[in-house]
Amino acid sequence: MSFKKIVSCLLIIFVCLFAVSCTLDSSNPTITTAKEKVLTTVVDTLASTVRTATEIKSETETTTKIESGEIKQSQSKHEAKDTATYISSTETTETSVSSEDNQPATVNSSRTIIDFSSLIDKGLNPLSIPETTKEVHGNEFFNDAVFIGDSVTLGLKNYVTRERNAGRECLGKAQFLCAGSMSYTNSRGPVGAKNTIHPKYKGKEVTIEDGVKQCGAKKVFIMLGMNDFAGYSHNTVVKNARDTFDKIIKKNPDVAIYVESVTPITENKEHGNFNNENVDKFNEELKKICDEYGFTYVDIASVMKDDNNCLKKEYCSDINGMGIHMNNKSCKIWVDYLLNTF
Repeated sequence: MSFKKIVSCLLIIFVCLFAVSCTLDSSNPTITTAKEKVLTTVVDTLASTVRTATEIKSETETTTKIESGEIKQSQSKHEAKDTATYISSTETTETSVSSEDNQPATVNSSRTIIDFSSLIDKGLNPLSIPETTKEVHGNEFFNDAVFIGDSVTLGLKNYVTRERNAGRECLGKAQFLCAGSMSYTNSRGPVGAKNTIHPKYKGKEVTIEDGVKQCGAKKVFIMLGMNDFAGYSHNTVVKNARDTFDKIIKKNPDVAIYVESVTPITENKEHGNFNNENVDKFNEELKKICDEYGFTYVDIASVMKDDNNCLKKEYCSDINGMGIHMNNKSCKIWVDYLLNTF
């Protein structure tokens, strides 16, 4: 409704109310008082509405002038030569106008003027969107990971391969560098040396550190040690583990290393140094190394143990053999633990 129509309607209402009030008995004090209150209310309302309508009209006219260029926004002494661009704003912004131009000191507008040229002069891109780092979790987290290990991790590789071949996503695009009987000790020598065991990458034997480099991994999950306990002292195994970590870091300084705990042995297969006490003792050393180097310790053993601190028999694929390898049930638990952790 236009400004003139609003004022006309209000004047008609006022005249009608005034005519009605004139017919009231002026000799009755109560009626007279009521009449005065009605008239006062109507007058105040009319005055307020007229002021509001006037302000709306003035505001609309001023905004129109700004958009048409009749009013120019005051700028600093380094005023940009390019024309300012209007950007819509969801909030009403108060825009100062130079008093030297005899314009109102403040204009309420739903538009904000941004000088793009001044931003460009300062080396800023007004249309740029800040880059954000996407955090990845679940299977996607393992797209750039490699799993290093002995025959226990080889069992995990076989499980993951079967899941992928069945069309089910499993540990993203993670790769594997595994070899049966590989340890921190026998993998330290050069490829081809006597009494050494190395994993293969694309059909060729490689050292662990070279394998990580060649497969381009950014995350290294390593589980070794089971084949060290029986033949070497605790201190020797810890020293050789540190040596392996140092070689990986030297060759691949930008990788993140995740040290997986050695998994337990079934109760009926413990013998000599090959026992769960040594497994736990070595895992404690791995925790200390992780704290020292800034690695991440991944406690796979915690979800594999029974009440006697041994590998659960229902998780073991060679209960009548070595009592250390995982079946499909335990590999699923292993994968689920990784997915839930990362």
